Amino acid sequence: MELNIKASFAFLLLFLARLSDAQTPAAQATVFDITKYGASSNGDISKNLSFNFLTNSTIQDITSQDSKLFHVNVNGCKNLTFIRVNITAPPESINTDGIHVARSSNVNITDCVIGTGDDCISIGDELEQLHITRVTCGPGHGISVGSLGKTPGEKPVVGVYVKNCTFINTDNGVRVKTWPASHQGVVTDLHYEDIIVQNVTNPIVIDQVYCPYNQCNKDVIAITSEDKQSEYKERKGTSRTQDAVLLLCSKGVPCEGVEIGDIDIAYNGKEGPAKSRCENVKPTFVGKQNPPVCAGAQSA
Repeated sequence: MELNIKASFAFLLLFLARLSDAQTPAAQATVFDITKYGASSNGDISKNLSFNFLTNSTIQDITSQDSKLFHVNVNGCKNLTFIRVNITAPPESINTDGIHVARSSNVNITDCVIGTGDDCISIGDELEQLHITRVTCGPGHGISVGSLGKTPGEKPVVGVYVKNCTFINTDNGVRVKTWPASHQGVVTDLHYEDIIVQNVTNPIVIDQVYCPYNQCNKDVIAITSEDKQSEYKERKGTSRTQDAVLLLCSKGVPCEGVEIGDIDIAYNGKEGPAKSRCENVKPTFVGKQNPPVCAGAQSA
């Protein structure tokens, strides 16, 4: 009985969201305040909540716990805001992304606490203008653009802004991941600012040879997914490994327009201080970088 009640509630929420959205003038916002309810993934429910084709809407004060797969899935939305969303799942639970956003525009995620066994926030294709502010992430895999390039016909990701966010005991901080031998695509206009990392395995990652479980052909060199115009500013904290900064771009389409601002990330392990690894990228720099990033690249 508990499963049926919660499943019905989730369905009712989506029905009311679509109905309210259809009847709301463009200048107004639809606000859902459901502080008395959580969400459960018992039974055959693979996602706790899905928001599809909403416009001018606000989702606030939701708690999602132990989803079977994605906790929150956003698809085809415009002018959608999440405020004070709390998401939890065990660190070992795979594919339990906190919020997955794709094929949407003007999405805001603010004042949220997310800890899962996968990405706290994952970003799919055909996305324009995503603002992530004051989000605490951990445990999990960080905030990730991608993975992209595995499916033909994917559309660009343009305009991702991550600001005043904290990562605690995560595998990654901010990450961009595309498959090797991937289909053509573009990721551009990424901005990361005022980021705190605490005991994070890889705080900054661009990975154009993303290949989980060895399910791809890494021998192919001509990779066609692009990363352009990325900014990484004001990042500080501690790394769990020496690899504090990983900028691993492809030979076929190197990363362009990468700017690194003030970075101060420490590693206190016996191997030595924190370091960076760079391939096929020539970033510009503003301010000071600790560790040094891509030695020999151009300073602004």
